[in-house]
Amino acid sequence: MRQIARALLGSVLWLGCCGTAAAADADAFDELVRQLEHGEQVFYDAKAANAFLSQLKQQLPPNDEPRLRRYQREACAIEFAEDPKAGIAYSERFITDPAYASDYLTLSYFYLCRASFFGITGDSARQEADLSQALALANSSEDVLAQANVLSAQADLHSTRGEHAEALIQLFKAYELYQKTANRQGLGLALENIATAFRRMAEYDKALEYLETSEREYIAPNDSYRQAFVLTQKAFIFAEMGKTPQARAVLQQVQKIYQDINDERYAVAAGIELLWISNLEQKFTQSLELIAALEQQIRRIQAKDPDFLPYNNTLYQLYQAEALAETGKSAPAALKFAAADALLAQQNNPRYMLMLRQAWSRAEAKAGRYEHAYQLQTEAVVLQDQLNSQAKLQREALLKFQFDSELQTQKNSQLQAENRLTGQQLAVLEAAQRWQYTAIGLFVVLALIALFYAISQIQRNRRLHKLAMTDELTQVGNRRAILEQCNRVQEQARHSQQAWSLMIADIDHFKQCNDLYGHDAGDEVLRGVAQAMQSVLRTQDRIGRSGGEEFLLVLPDTTELQATAIAEQLRQAVAALRFAAYSELRISISIGLTQAGRHEQVREVITRADSALYQAKNRGRNQVVSC
Repeated sequence: MRQIARALLGSVLWLGCCGTAAAADADAFDELVRQLEHGEQVFYDAKAANAFLSQLKQQLPPNDEPRLRRYQREACAIEFAEDPKAGIAYSERFITDPAYASDYLTLSYFYLCRASFFGITGDSARQEADLSQALALANSSEDVLAQANVLSAQADLHSTRGEHAEALIQLFKAYELYQKTANRQGLGLALENIATAFRRMAEYDKALEYLETSEREYIAPNDSYRQAFVLTQKAFIFAEMGKTPQARAVLQQVQKIYQDINDERYAVAAGIELLWISNLEQKFTQSLELIAALEQQIRRIQAKDPDFLPYNNTLYQLYQAEALAETGKSAPAALKFAAADALLAQQNNPRYMLMLRQAWSRAEAKAGRYEHAYQLQTEAVVLQDQLNSQAKLQREALLKFQFDSELQTQKNSQLQAENRLTGQQLAVLEAAQRWQYTAIGLFVVLALIALFYAISQIQRNRRLHKLAMTDELTQVGNRRAILEQCNRVQEQARHSQQAWSLMIADIDHFKQCNDLYGHDAGDEVLRGVAQAMQSVLRTQDRIGRSGGEEFLLVLPDTTELQATAIAEQLRQAVAALRFAAYSELRISISIGLTQAGRHEQVREVITRADSALYQAKNRGRNQVVSC
């Protein structure tokens, strides 16, 4: 819960509707949003957020629907931070509005926002469902920042449940996405959440390493909330390592930070963690004193907000129950244990449930209720076995992910090395041919031997040349080969005064294919698309893979109108592809084409075709655009 609320503090809040302002300026508005998305705008408290939003509101142009939606999605993050039910209702207004049905990015943010509030209210099932929907929408929008934000939220949910390996895999992916957007705020939060997951796996050295990296590189001196969070995680590490005096000292420092910025709610949360430390040290009389002080603080907040409950209320019920039981107050302790059990029944958190069963079993045994104590201890053993088994599976999953990541890195390095080697082979090949032809002229007396040697070498060189000019995966020409073909066709066209055309074809949503089905499926798609397009092309046409999922096609003696008809056949051939191993997989391509000018440079023709491809992508993909 604390991480959900902490993430909300890093977002922008919406201050009412967007009235017109004389100083409205779309460029200034966009610049403020850019600063926000790159993590350059960080809000250390609600006052700072309000000041920023007041400035942002002044720049909002009237009757500007896209920027209004930008406001609305940010509204959800902070405006309802203290009223989750209102936040859920606010989100649902837009989720159910048909006008937003095709705005995948905005919908993704509203599902993410509602998921956050479901998390605060303890409805983890609906939280999980909303996060899945948010990720699907973010992927459809292809917005990298939105994908990173949803993955971070999903990771937090998994980690809270004890599914730490799954959380770490998502966090590492989110960290890579935040790097692409250069979002410093997101990078720091990802590092802190990675540290939290490692701590919950008892990997304390790794957890401290990530915390210290975030503390050193991403936390500003006046960012009190981030400082408090990092210190809290360090306190948890010290406590779980048995260093409770150090944990107590750090938590007292955290409590003072919240008191200094006048945040009573988080000060209460820090006090509850101090209650946990007191129980760990078996200072139960001191625990009762802490409970009395916390109850006074809670009543003071509830006088202003009757619905207020501490962020870590479930653990608060458990810690109270434990202190009451250990000081002989078995009746009120039983009520607190039951309250904690009811709260945990709404959450999917076996780690907390194990803590409850163990403490409750000890309390029941102390009170002489041995049958119930035995039942609770039996449940605790089952939970412990489940967690041990889960931990083993998680470590295996994490190791597999790390192994696959390292393997992919090695493959990328090998591919780069092979590309460098190919260039060297071509240079050697050209030098060898020059020497061979010179030797044939000089040594006439050895003509037969030299001829035999030359023929065998030429055959070998042709094989090497073909390898050097062919894409290994798709068996069509590589970038070097297709560019050389462009130059040849352009030169022929100048002499013959015939038209020629060029196409750039790009596989739509190829990254999603790799993410959903794996890189083996991606390779299969690349081969299939290349073969399908080759089957449509005429004898004189040439195709080459120019990089990633992009192909370059050269059509000699072809006008733009003729090329458009061929491009449509290519698009249909790819759309008809089916893959036996991936029955649900559907592939489409976008094509940009142009007719070359007689005196144009090849690079100018490619630039124009690339512009047409960009238009095809922007118009929805799976189409042909000529330019």
